[in-house]
Amino acid sequence: MRARGYSPFECSSANDALLDRVVADSGPGTVAVFDLDGCVFDTRPRQVRIFRELAAQRGWRQLCAVREEHFLDWSLARTMLNAGIEADWVRENEPTVRGWWNRCFFSSEYVMFDHAMPGAAELCRRVWATGAHLVYLTGRDVSMAPGTESSLRSFGFPYNAVRSTLLVKPSVDLDDTEFKAGALDSIASLGRTTVYLDNEPANVNLYAQRYPDAFVVFVETDHSPREDEPAPSIPWLRSFWRTG
Repeated sequence: MRARGYSPFECSSANDALLDRVVADSGPGTVAVFDLDGCVFDTRPRQVRIFRELAAQRGWRQLCAVREEHFLDWSLARTMLNAGIEADWVRENEPTVRGWWNRCFFSSEYVMFDHAMPGAAELCRRVWATGAHLVYLTGRDVSMAPGTESSLRSFGFPYNAVRSTLLVKPSVDLDDTEFKAGALDSIASLGRTTVYLDNEPANVNLYAQRYPDAFVVFVETDHSPREDEPAPSIPWLRSFWRTG
């Protein structure tokens, strides 16, 4: 079963219960781990910005039709088709769009166009207030750290404070899941991991296996085209927005 894509204001009592459990399972001596892209941060504003800049540079007005709701997965071709752009144009120009997107998306400058998922910073503040250590574990590489740190601070996430750590990949070429597996020892040195949230099925499965007693949550936004699916025991969180 594939994720349905972003729905940042969709809420329910069941969703509230998952958010409450994240806080309840946190406390002194514990570690709560949060992914960034597609988890506590909505990357779609960054991507719309990238499309608009390429449209201006090339005079490709077609790309101005792309809006946030057209991003349902990682396929840029499908995103352009969702925006009503002709299939022949997409087929011819997708490599150029992809090259531009890669250069911009994986940069410190452009991560600052992300928006925090509504309610995500508040949840992290509640978790931090329990005495837990917050770890922001991301597939962003070290070159993206300055923009990431700025975004965390500007959106009100606990950062640059005691019990808060940002872990980024040392190299852009390192596989995200491989990096997160390798980060286990560093995280273990900070305390007992009791909470882990990520929007990538392979990552939540990895952490559920490593920490069988932790509350591991799959955040349902978008994810890679890999065939992995979250293990049946892992709950799905639709958003960080509460009913009241």
